[in-house]
Amino acid sequence: MNSSRTLAEKFREQRTDRIRVDDAEVLSMAEVIVRPTSSLELVIEGQRDDVAQVLFVRSRTQAARITHVDQEPSEHPPTELVEIHVPTVSGVELSGDESADTVFQIWNGWQIGDHNHSWLGNSGVIVEDLEAPSGANLRFRMWFSDGLGEPTFDDLVVLATVGEKLPQKGSFT
Repeated sequence: MNSSRTLAEKFREQRTDRIRVDDAEVLSMAEVIVRPTSSLELVIEGQRDDVAQVLFVRSRTQAARITHVDQEPSEHPPTELVEIHVPTVSGVELSGDESADTVFQIWNGWQIGDHNHSWLGNSGVIVEDLEAPSGANLRFRMWFSDGLGEPTFDDLVVLATVGEKLPQKGSFT
């Protein structure tokens, strides 16, 4: 995927949040709708080990409840940006308002020193649709490329599963 223009330049030039690179559709961020009785489980499957990776999550429409694996849930108002630092956190469960659908936006970033960066250089995500396991409505894998160097789409790998509110953490994995 060697090109003279970065993915960020291509997104801006085409004025879109999705572009074609070789045979793949590359998104600037993933977006998923979670029904009131459902939740979204994110499990970190792999990450680049020489640059700290960050997963950003924002609820675009409703207040969100985020539960980090082995931690107490935290409440977040709509549009609040939540940073999930990898590998500090191995997974989270997200749920929204009980009365309406919640739209979650998910994108990657990377940390250099004390600063987080995103949507620069060759940052993007390829979404791979997967067969949903029993009890789930939807499953997909997100292959993220951070903005550093050529796009590789294995800098951060996250498995996402949407299903009824999880009775216990990790019930789909």
